[in-house]
Amino acid sequence: LGFWRYDIEANQWDSMTGVPLGRYNKRVKGGTDMVFASYKDTGCVYLLKGYKTEFYRYNPVAGRWDTLPEVPYGANKQKYDKGSFLVYDGVNYIYAHQAKYNDGTNHYMFKYDLGTGQWQTAPLKGMPLAGLQGGSTKDKKSKDGASGAWYDGGLYALKGGNTQHFYRYAPESNSWAELETVPGNGSAGSKKYVKAGGDLVAYGGGAFFALKGNKTYEFWRYVQGTLQASRLTPQARSGVQTGKSAVSSLQLAISPSPITAGFVTLRYSLPKPGPVSITVFDIAGRAVLRQFGIGNLVSGITLDLRKVPAGVYLVRFDADGLTQTQKLVVQK
Repeated sequence: LGFWRYDIEANQWDSMTGVPLGRYNKRVKGGTDMVFASYKDTGCVYLLKGYKTEFYRYNPVAGRWDTLPEVPYGANKQKYDKGSFLVYDGVNYIYAHQAKYNDGTNHYMFKYDLGTGQWQTAPLKGMPLAGLQGGSTKDKKSKDGASGAWYDGGLYALKGGNTQHFYRYAPESNSWAELETVPGNGSAGSKKYVKAGGDLVAYGGGAFFALKGNKTYEFWRYVQGTLQASRLTPQARSGVQTGKSAVSSLQLAISPSPITAGFVTLRYSLPKPGPVSITVFDIAGRAVLRQFGIGNLVSGITLDLRKVPAGVYLVRFDADGLTQTQKLVVQK
């Protein structure tokens, strides 16, 4: 039931209020996943406990867990097994993928409305069983190593379960499209597929990073239909890493930092003009400032933070499905 928070500035872990035992009196195990989403302007952790269907929200300001409506399930299987995961669309919904269980064609998936605090009971189409494996189409269940990430209006997912399968889900049509398969041959020196320990994150600019798991060190990057192998070199780092990204076409610079006069300037370059949004979060995940506008290709925005207390903040800049986050220190 242990639940922890990593303090970026102190470079240490803090023990938080443990996960509730819940109605089934079960501890956290395979099938568990978490996402971070905003609830009434407070950043909260949403938890799929795994094993059964328990669903919770952790409020870091109040330091408590709230019990939410349980996740629906398909095939009369009230269980979220290894490979189940959550994905937040960044705006309104959290998607829950139920691994292993299926209707013969697709797995089950459900979405939670952050506004109403309720699950949509009718299942969405989950990942297809059919996918390319070893050059031919085979039906495979989603199992351990499955994971998902949201980018540019779609959900991207690895199937896991010792497969190569990689898909994109389009919510507007409730449909899946198979993308280029994860290569079998990598730095492990033998053919390995995605299994326990696999994971996927969206980086921006159409790039995703993936761990294959399966007792390997393999680390991959997917960019616009191209998979590129790279050996993972461990580095000792602490704090928030800032600077330009070679993958994303969104560039952001903040000055000055630390600020003492109450004003900070964000200078940015965009792949094309369009709507932009800026959110400043405190260390508890609360949004202390939001600003929206239309951005040019290259421009700057000045933020008035004179009413913001001294401390460490994260500034998130969103534009055209791309995101950059940087640390900001406010001094008084």
